[in-house]
Amino acid sequence: MRKNPDNTAWRVFFRVVERGSLTLAAEDLALEPSSVSRQLTALEHRLNTQLLNRSTRKVSLTPAGTRAYEQMRPLLEEMDALLASLDQGTPELSGRLRVSAPVALGERHVSIWLAGFQRQHPAVVLDLVLSDRALDLMAEGIDVALRVGHLRASSLVARPLGQLSHGLYASPDYLRVHGAPLQPADLGEHRALVYSWMTEQNPSQLLLSQAGEVAKVELKASFLLNSLGAIHSALLAGAGLHAGPDWLLAPSARRGELVKLLPDWQLPALPVHLVRLHSRFVPQRISALCDWLEQCWQQLEDLR
Repeated sequence: MRKNPDNTAWRVFFRVVERGSLTLAAEDLALEPSSVSRQLTALEHRLNTQLLNRSTRKVSLTPAGTRAYEQMRPLLEEMDALLASLDQGTPELSGRLRVSAPVALGERHVSIWLAGFQRQHPAVVLDLVLSDRALDLMAEGIDVALRVGHLRASSLVARPLGQLSHGLYASPDYLRVHGAPLQPADLGEHRALVYSWMTEQNPSQLLLSQAGEVAKVELKASFLLNSLGAIHSALLAGAGLHAGPDWLLAPSARRGELVKLLPDWQLPALPVHLVRLHSRFVPQRISALCDWLEQCWQQLEDLR
């Protein structure tokens, strides 16, 4: 019969998974690496299951270890939060929340939303990871990720937030030199700033629609950038035109710094989701954060 291991062994297991190394986990926990190894071995012995594949350089989860991590981590965290609330006499949310978001959106909006969440729940420790890549939630220890674009099939739990509209923009200085495109076919003659990490389609191709008419355009990519913030700066400097998110570029157009091109033609909008690991038990702080982010999204008109 399997015995229930104590919480200390589970905490060691979680830290090893999140750090990807026994040595780094030992440093975090102020333990000797040999002690970490013994606790992991004892945990696996009590469960009669191998949780980790060990090598001299790294560790990786076995299928059983993956299930254990996904199911036990939120349970233990919620128990910690419950004990803390009992000590304080109030059901205050507490614990750590690691959130992932795209760089530009995270810098401009998500960081502000999280600050608002923390004002309401000061005992929650927030860790915001900004990356335009779709990070591995388990490997990176991420609780909630905001994803822009169509999701690939996976076991992740997704909550749809809405869509991000896109438009074509260029600076007045660029248009004075090169002229403004009057129809989609004209775009191929212009210098284009291309977001090189876009994975929805070929970043040099645009699909525009108007009243049932569809135009497919091949852009002349003259400047590839892997940062929307850098693209915004290059646009303002007159380096070319770009098809990008309205939430980022429309404010500059309202100030006269950019011009929206071919406004009667529509670019495809990109869906936005909150995603998390699948678990039968979801800590209250994760549910509360997802609810909060959804409210923030709905209140922000620039995103629509």
